[in-house]
Amino acid sequence: MGIYIVAITALFFLAFAFFAVGQASVARNSAQSAADAAALAAARESRDEAHDALLAALKAGDTDKLGHLLQLLGDDDEGPCRMAQVFANDNGARADDCERSSDPAGYTVYVQSLHGIGKTVVHDADDVRAEAHATAEVTSRCPGLESQGGIITFTCDDGNVTVDPKADDFTLDLSVFYAVHLTS
Repeated sequence: MGIYIVAITALFFLAFAFFAVGQASVARNSAQSAADAAALAAARESRDEAHDALLAALKAGDTDKLGHLLQLLGDDDEGPCRMAQVFANDNGARADDCERSSDPAGYTVYVQSLHGIGKTVVHDADDVRAEAHATAEVTSRCPGLESQGGIITFTCDDGNVTVDPKADDFTLDLSVFYAVHLTS
């Protein structure tokens, strides 16, 4: 009879230990989701900051500046890193670090979960916080362009895109010119 009690106790302990591993896994996945969202938000904000400069270059027909803008984005890290913090917080984490990368342009964001994994049978694991990082980059979809009579034709990954920036119904959609995606 005593051996059964020991066996049942051991099985309960083992079940609680597996539950603790499950809690840690959920915390890690949540932190990774927060890092992914924060990195994508930073990269997208960086892309969106190029809007006014790209629109001005389009309206001026400045193909040299357009070519430069399609390859490089703004150099302000404050807005993108602020957006990373907002998205990390919205996903239950805090952004500990936000680093700009340059080739290709993007951001790496390091996050830590706001809450520990919770009560477990594992000693000193209750307040352990999950950590994760993610990198998102912004890449140009349109490596080439030419201008003819105020009409600008971009050579893009998905085919040519013709833009008449002086048309009344023209709106600039940056997703046509840039791709934002996770890399790690």
